[in-house]
Amino acid sequence: MIKLLIERDLPAGFDVTDDAQAARHARIALDAIIATQGRMHWLCTYATDDRKLFGLVVVESEAVIDAYVRNAGISSSVRIHRVLRTLDPALAAPPVAS
Repeated sequence: MIKLLIERDLPAGFDVTDDAQAARHARIALDAIIATQGRMHWLCTYATDDRKLFGLVVVESEAVIDAYVRNAGISSSVRIHRVLRTLDPALAAPPVAS
């Protein structure tokens, strides 16, 4: 499986702080993911203050993204980034002795 970051602009008029709007957009994304028949798994999406969405997904192959983008109707402004490695605190080397 391949981990990808899907970057796109927030749709005009979409207020991510509005629970009803967020739920509607999440349903659109989830229905498009279900249509991939298990070849894509949505981990989470981050909405940023510069009106961007960054969705973290796991896919069987990068070709699955094309179908997802088409089914979700988000073809404009989509950029796909392949995740090479996750960096987190568990990866940190031991403290340097002083």
